[in-house]
Amino acid sequence: MSTQHPNQISLERCIVRKLGKNKTVTKEIAISTDMIISYDWMESICSPACTSSIMISDSKDFLNTFPIEGGEEIEFSINHSFSKNPLVYTARIYKVTTRIIDGKKQVYTLLMTSEEALINETIKVQDPLDGNPESLTIKLLREKILTSKEIFSEPSRFKIRMVPGNKRPFDIIAQLIKKAVSPKTNYGQSTASTESSKSDEKVIKGSAGFLFWETQRGYNLFSVDAICDTSKEKVFSAPKLKSESWGPYVETISNIDTIKDARFNISAFQFTSEIDIMSGLRLGKYSTKMIFFNQSTGAYDEYVYKIKDSYDNMAHLGGQSTISLIPGNTDALSESTGRIMSAVLDPETWYDQSEVGDPDDPNVEKPTEYADWTKYYAAQSFARMDLLRNQEGILKIPVNPLICAGDKINLLLQSKLSDTLKKQKPYDTESSGIYLIKEVTHTFNFVVGGTSGNGFTTLRLFRDSYGTDIEPSKHGNK
Repeated sequence: MSTQHPNQISLERCIVRKLGKNKTVTKEIAISTDMIISYDWMESICSPACTSSIMISDSKDFLNTFPIEGGEEIEFSINHSFSKNPLVYTARIYKVTTRIIDGKKQVYTLLMTSEEALINETIKVQDPLDGNPESLTIKLLREKILTSKEIFSEPSRFKIRMVPGNKRPFDIIAQLIKKAVSPKTNYGQSTASTESSKSDEKVIKGSAGFLFWETQRGYNLFSVDAICDTSKEKVFSAPKLKSESWGPYVETISNIDTIKDARFNISAFQFTSEIDIMSGLRLGKYSTKMIFFNQSTGAYDEYVYKIKDSYDNMAHLGGQSTISLIPGNTDALSESTGRIMSAVLDPETWYDQSEVGDPDDPNVEKPTEYADWTKYYAAQSFARMDLLRNQEGILKIPVNPLICAGDKINLLLQSKLSDTLKKQKPYDTESSGIYLIKEVTHTFNFVVGGTSGNGFTTLRLFRDSYGTDIEPSKHGNK
């Protein structure tokens, strides 16, 4: 498709289908172009299902003559400038909302989600599950949800056995990702080695945290470190990860700066959150005390997890070499416990031998493979996710329908220096750089009575550190 404007799109077709058994089409109809006001497609790395909505201007009583009853499939196909082939979105209607009637005309919005999200609501899993989070997730998607979509995933370190207790598949997966630890992540425990720590303090190190989400490409299950790994060494890389890198998108000043491809202009950008130490302290971002009681052996242990001890063993999006602590109050705030977590450990439930099976016991020769590994992922996953909120922002760009949640984007933001100094340093090297796309919304607006229109893409971004690879960041505890 040739375009004259970076926001230009055109509607290929919009079909509504009623489906019978085995997804056979029992009835279908095309929505005429003069009825479509806008269409939105939404993805989030925190959601197991894509959602979409279409706003209809109806003067033909389509809502009742078709009629719309819920569960219908809408196929929405558009032409855009990033590919010669049209992009097709498919979703199921689950709600009619904001219906306004004015004489013989009515305006309403059809809300849609993926077919799998509807199926998930009807499935209650009872069979015991045995395996690692990756294999169990794939099993739930293929055997329970019965999806035929592609699944991109990464192995997890520990094996799990669980009784689902009539939970829905997506709810079970939400539990599994909390227990998942990348096999490329170092973990373990030791005694304190820093001057600010107590000499008898037990320290836990490591990183954890997985995400499960759906995009137009398929389902994704990956560790935060794999998603954030932009290093040349690719220490945490996952071969199956489909996380495109977009850009650079450039912030320009009208009539002054220009770039060759206007599709990569930044239309608008704002930071929504930065340097929130209050939330960080309450969530135990800097330091968390973990208290564990092993109900099988009667052992009681206290550990401290400090993210600064594990920062070097994590993947980071920015160019910041060390974590940002609280200057001037390091001992009082950054080192002190901000959160206390407690858990009852149960490593013997799935161990049928008479001897102790706890793998943390040095005297155990053959520990259980279904041990309780809570101490190696509980605080770690919380801290790792909170670290991603170091910088958050909302970006608006010319429509790029190929961008998905979980992709990365490179931003070049204008320097805030005077015009004279700006010639030497045109970009803000602290705020520019690579961000992770947390949420994406593609919006398509159409001209009444025609197939052409314009679109824009809105991205919610976040990252765990400042800076770029252009020059070292000034943030961090030096």
